[in-house]
Amino acid sequence: MPHQFEFTLDLLRQAIDKAPNFFPEERRAALKAKFESLRSDPKSPREDIELAIIEAGREIWSYRKAFWRIHDTEGREKEEKMILERLSPATRARFDEFIRGGGKVQDVRKGGEFEKYFTPEQKFEIVEAKLSAHEEVIKDIETMCVGTQKSACETHLGDYRKEQEEIERLVAALRALAEKSEKWAPEILDKVRVFEEGWSGLEREVEKGDVLGEIDYYQGIIET
Repeated sequence: MPHQFEFTLDLLRQAIDKAPNFFPEERRAALKAKFESLRSDPKSPREDIELAIIEAGREIWSYRKAFWRIHDTEGREKEEKMILERLSPATRARFDEFIRGGGKVQDVRKGGEFEKYFTPEQKFEIVEAKLSAHEEVIKDIETMCVGTQKSACETHLGDYRKEQEEIERLVAALRALAEKSEKWAPEILDKVRVFEEGWSGLEREVEKGDVLGEIDYYQGIIET
């Protein structure tokens, strides 16, 4: 029988699955054990599952961000080349024209100009090629982060850990503002929750600038 909060449990599974292969295996195992513990208990409250998503996302965040930094610097050009190799000659020429005209690989699934530029058959061909190329590039990057690009991945990991500490400090400062205003406390704490949920990357990412913006806003209305 499915758990009463099966959907939320699946979000937890997705958050854990976002950990790249250079994430410590013992911690991956611990997070998966937590997931199984919550899933096996039919009385697991949704709040506990949601908290586990935040905690897993927070722990994985710096590894995930380091991985995608390497992907952006080492993988995008390779992915674009692999997409072209997978296309028929006519579609390849059209796609190359699209890219040279300012289009981007990441636009493929966003609609807009991409939707207007290609026929339905070409769009299907390109999307299939992108999915295949993306999967292969991801595997390559995962190998690189424990091989040729291990040093770069570790450097980015250190950078993102520092950034994460700064974001956590700002989130704590935002939470502290809730203690200064009974009127605005519920709204502020809701914002805090959204930022904490952002660690998982399942929806909107948590960004330093966004937290600073909320701090400035609530400081202004609380002090007036």
